[in-house]
Amino acid sequence: MSRRPDYGHLLTMLPHQFPLRVLDEVKDYSPGKFLVAGCSPLPLKIYFGNTDTIPPTLLIEGLAQACVILTQLETAPLEEDEVPLLGAIKAKLLMPVSWQEPITYKVEPVRILSKKAIFTGTLYRSDGTMAVSAELSVAVAATSNS
Repeated sequence: MSRRPDYGHLLTMLPHQFPLRVLDEVKDYSPGKFLVAGCSPLPLKIYFGNTDTIPPTLLIEGLAQACVILTQLETAPLEEDEVPLLGAIKAKLLMPVSWQEPITYKVEPVRILSKKAIFTGTLYRSDGTMAVSAELSVAVAATSNS
């Protein structure tokens, strides 16, 4: 019987904290190929309005956070004086996502350089249907001039 790898430590690569951290777990990772992460969004609902569905910007933020982790895994962890930045986004909301359903993010690299990267990302609803598709770019910036 094979054991699933423990990816829990990968969430520590995100500087985001609750309620702005949109990922609960990293489910799978294949170097150079993809990262799959998940979220059970219901605890976030009170912070982002009393709507029936998750705001699309929050869904895209989850994809961006998965990209931040994958960038670090493929290059180097963030230094103490560095922060991740979300650059250009080209996203398509295919269907709304309820706060009650767990969601899955899958990001795949298009191109990764030292401190910047371009990804494709897909968000799946709990029934496996695609809810968001996106192209995202992320970068790393220093917070000081040193």
